[in-house]
Amino acid sequence: MNASERGRSNRRRGLDAERAVARYLRTVGFPQAERAVRTGFNAGGRKVADPGDIAGIPGVVIQVKNTAREDIAGWMEEVAEQSFKSDAAVGILVQRRPGKADPARWWAWLMVSELMDLPRSSGEYMGASATRPVRMELGHLVPLLIAAGYGTSEESAA
Repeated sequence: MNASERGRSNRRRGLDAERAVARYLRTVGFPQAERAVRTGFNAGGRKVADPGDIAGIPGVVIQVKNTAREDIAGWMEEVAEQSFKSDAAVGILVQRRPGKADPARWWAWLMVSELMDLPRSSGEYMGASATRPVRMELGHLVPLLIAAGYGTSEESAA
């Protein structure tokens, strides 16, 4: 496989993962979730922030990764920048897990401080620990996002 074919294959895998996450989120209480087709740009003094990979959930930025290479720190910086520029309260990195086809079983990363701000979260966090990422399955994060008002319950979405 040449470099061009490999690039197309990687892009297709990424798009497939984004579609899978959007489809999953629509079924569990985020009916407007869709793959974002826009990208950010900086041209001629005009800047538009990259909205992340999943659109349709106001206040939430979601970036999806489907790659064997892992750069959690770099990806979390990207999510933080997208969240800041989009004025989103929650930034989530969804990482496809090898051997797991169901997006509910993929890893969802977010900052401790954002997790602690969601309803049903309890406990205190201190200083630097609030800037550390937390990893959980996306299926475990969804009820917290719904409780925080970012989606609807599965029953009312059906």
